[in-house]
Amino acid sequence: MAEWTPPEGHGGRWILASAGGVALGAALGTLWNALLLPAFAPEATRLGALTALVQATSGAVLGTCLGAAQGVVLRRAYPGLPMAAWIGANALAGYGVALLTVLLYGVLAQHAGSIPIPVFIILGATLKGVLGGLFFGQAQGRVLDAVVAERASWARVVLVGWLLGAMLGSLRWLLGMPGGEPVLLVLGALASGAVEGAALGLVTAGAFRFMPPRRAS
Repeated sequence: MAEWTPPEGHGGRWILASAGGVALGAALGTLWNALLLPAFAPEATRLGALTALVQATSGAVLGTCLGAAQGVVLRRAYPGLPMAAWIGANALAGYGVALLTVLLYGVLAQHAGSIPIPVFIILGATLKGVLGGLFFGQAQGRVLDAVVAERASWARVVLVGWLLGAMLGSLRWLLGMPGGEPVLLVLGALASGAVEGAALGLVTAGAFRFMPPRRAS
């Protein structure tokens, strides 16, 4: 197969799209859970186990924003990319990650008294990173199969990217930055989301050199 090179500037655009998509998605998702949901549907936060189903919509918001931003960049490298499928896959992956994270965080919180706070934060970040890598890596890979000839390492690279991003994003909690007020939570999510997305973009940008487009039959 002839040597494949992504379009000029693809890596930089991909990193910016990843950082911007996660930042906007994280901020809007936090805005939904911290401000809008309690204001417009206060009973939704008192539904017991069903609360997680409602709160996890923040993950779908993040996935939609990330998918839309990344999709615009991908279309320049792979014109045949099905944009609707790409965005939908990211939205579903984001919802799945958020749902499992909320449920598993609840289990961790039951033992929070016996776990040092820094350890609890690191465990939570690890959980978020692993789930993000698994869900997004598989969901994105299935859509990429339609336009790339080879993407064998994509899921592994995405896993590393999400894990690194989650660890870096957890620094704001480890450093004790203020975040009790809803507005501060949203601003914190915007900042940490930009860091997480940039890490994801940096780790995954180089993978496209090994993902040539699928030849038309």
